[in-house]
Amino acid sequence: MSPLNRRSFLATSALLCIPQLGFATETYPSKPIRLTTPNSAGSGADGMARRLGDHLGRALKQPVFVENLPGAGGLMGSENLLRSAPDGSTIGLISSNYVVFPHLYRKFAFDAVKDMTPVAGVASTPMVLVARADLPASNVSELKALALKSPGKLTLGSSGNGTILHLMGMYMQEKGQFTLTHVPYKGVAPVIPDLVSGTIDVAFFSYASVEGLVKQGRLKLLGVSSAKRSPAMPEVKTLDEVFPGCILEAWYAVIGPKGMPPEITQKLNESITAIVQSDSFKGQIAGEGAVPMPMAPDVLLAFMKSEYTKHGALVSRSGAIIQ
Repeated sequence: MSPLNRRSFLATSALLCIPQLGFATETYPSKPIRLTTPNSAGSGADGMARRLGDHLGRALKQPVFVENLPGAGGLMGSENLLRSAPDGSTIGLISSNYVVFPHLYRKFAFDAVKDMTPVAGVASTPMVLVARADLPASNVSELKALALKSPGKLTLGSSGNGTILHLMGMYMQEKGQFTLTHVPYKGVAPVIPDLVSGTIDVAFFSYASVEGLVKQGRLKLLGVSSAKRSPAMPEVKTLDEVFPGCILEAWYAVIGPKGMPPEITQKLNESITAIVQSDSFKGQIAGEGAVPMPMAPDVLLAFMKSEYTKHGALVSRSGAIIQ
């Protein structure tokens, strides 16, 4: 090949390569997106995923299908997500439990931080302490007084040993210096009917999970776990007001499998950030006390590492281990 032809060939090749750099961004998404959540239908995470999926489908002009993959405290659904193709066709909405279960299981098939791609922060939300309607306590101070008066008799239901709802209950007891008898369940769904029927006394939930029952008077709110009172329930004291330092909020974020192309990650981040900052989305989540938590991928990664360490310490103190 002559020098002139060689230069022409190289120049043509370079020009052909230029569109390739933006190809993934320009064509993504070219097919429906699967948005998984390792939580059961009806949970706070499920509701958040469905709201986000609806907005995201319109923003990206492709259907977004929400798929619930509960089991093993979120382990099964998370493993399914992280083993998916890293092409942006499968992403997942995770909750705080994602940084909890790695500390619970002795055998673990993946690294919860290293084997994922951080995409975007979505929202943070306080957990609410809810009691059966006929419990003779209307706030956490009265709950503590009851617990001290009748040691071992009051029960705290949770979605399972070591889950965020269990850890919140344990943290409250540490800060408040009183004791409740823990009753672990397999997920959030079976806790609610037992609380309504009076089988158990109190439990922590996302407000979205119990809002209807609270408004119907079948359950009552005793406190919220946020640093400030929730605009959705301004009359309810924070736990921190009664037990200083008792603050632990749940949060939601979107992640994908390890190795997602940066341009796809960035496009998803920009779309999700615009959604969570929109008046429409903020209005939808305000009723459950949730607030937008937009984060760039690098900021989300640092946040998740910090949360991983914090929740690991809580799990260690709880003594919860799952074989």
